[in-house]
Amino acid sequence: MDAPAEDVLALGALSEPQRARIYDYLASANAPKTRQDVSAALGIGRTLVTFHCEKLEQAGLIEAMAADPAPAGRRGRPPQRYRVTQQEISASVPPRRYELLAEILVQAASEQATAEPLHETALRVGRRRGRELGAQVRGADDGSGSRCEALSALLIRLGYEPVDDRGDVVLTNCPFQRLMVLDTKLVCSINAALAAGYLEGLGVDRHVSARLRPCPDNCCVVLERSA
Repeated sequence: MDAPAEDVLALGALSEPQRARIYDYLASANAPKTRQDVSAALGIGRTLVTFHCEKLEQAGLIEAMAADPAPAGRRGRPPQRYRVTQQEISASVPPRRYELLAEILVQAASEQATAEPLHETALRVGRRRGRELGAQVRGADDGSGSRCEALSALLIRLGYEPVDDRGDVVLTNCPFQRLMVLDTKLVCSINAALAAGYLEGLGVDRHVSARLRPCPDNCCVVLERSA
């Protein structure tokens, strides 16, 4: 399952009021808490606490800690304790990936050479980041699908919402829309460099190329297939 879908499911887990209360309690606690602690603090029955903790754990929002060893002479298993995970949740409709662009720009700022324009550094970093993303997908391929299918899966995961247009791939959604409005040239050129990179990482760059084709309704990057 892709990251945006997981985030939506995680947010769905928090839509239940009691579950949200449990999460907030654990998030504000200064130490992991047992189900008994949660039940006493929030006035929720132990059975319901167990049920909701299992749902939060399945969503990746909390995790069970290894129980401390039982004191000498005490029988039975020590109670399980819970704490919130470091998982960050971000879901938007349509999909946005502002954190990806921010990572590229921050990395570019740290790598910028003397007298090198930040724009050029950002393009270099963006292309490298794209190659990493493509290589990750390619490395995870179990051989059951084609590279074109892997490309489509990556585009969907990144939020581009790809559509086939007579052999070319039109990206109907811009994951960087709000920032693109602020600096179209910078954001779109980084986007194109990112696309060129993941085509290389997937090993399809001889058959598909990324081109800038400004469009008010779609992402300005189009993936064109070679004749």
